[in-house]
Amino acid sequence: MSFPIIPNITPTISITTPQTIPLLFASIALEELALAHIINAEAEKLQFVLGTLPPGRTTLSPPVVTISNLLAVDSSVQRTLRDVIKKEMLLEFKFENILDLLASSASSTPGSISIAPVTGATCGAVLPISGTLLTALGLPLVGAQVTLAVTGATAGANVTFSTTTPITDLAGNFSVLGTFTGVSGPNSVTITATATSLGVTVTTSQTITFVCP
Repeated sequence: MSFPIIPNITPTISITTPQTIPLLFASIALEELALAHIINAEAEKLQFVLGTLPPGRTTLSPPVVTISNLLAVDSSVQRTLRDVIKKEMLLEFKFENILDLLASSASSTPGSISIAPVTGATCGAVLPISGTLLTALGLPLVGAQVTLAVTGATAGANVTFSTTTPITDLAGNFSVLGTFTGVSGPNSVTITATATSLGVTVTTSQTITFVCP
C-alpha cells in the first residue's frame, strides 16, 4: 500500500498540546488501516488455499490441498492474527491515554487575554508590547500561540511587530517588539490580540495614541 501522508507537517514542527490530539488520533487510524491490510492478506491466503479467491486476483493455482496443508495454513493465520490482536491492545491503551490527555486539555480552554498598557509611543519608537493569556480557570495558558494585528489606525499610522505570532511562556505571558510609525501630528493605532484553543477564541484590543513631529 502507498505510504500515508499527513498534510501541513514541515521539518520544523511547532505545535501545542491541544494540536497534538488530532495527530495522535490520526496515527491510531493509520495503524488500524495497516492492520486491516494484514487481516485482508490473511483472508486472501485462506481463499487461495481453498480455491475461492476471486478470478483475476492471482495467476497462481493452488496445489492439491490436504488436511495437513489446511492445518498448517490455519496455524500460520492464527499466529499472525494473535500478533494483530496484541497490536490492537496497544492501540487501545494509546487511545485511552489520548482520551485522558483530551480531558486534561479541557483546563487549557482560554478564558481571557489582555494587553499591558503601552506608554511612551513616538514616531520610530521600538517598544515592548506584552500581555497575558489565562485559562477559563484563571491559570496561565502555557505554550499557546497569540496572534497580533493592527485592526485600526489613522491615515499613515502603523505598528510593525517583531513577530505577529508570539507563544506564551510558563506564566502565560507573551511579548514582542513594536515599531511605531506615523505622519506629522497626532496618530493612533489599535492593536488586537487573539488566541484560539480547543475551538474557543478570546480577543482584546488596545488603542495607542502618539504624536509625530
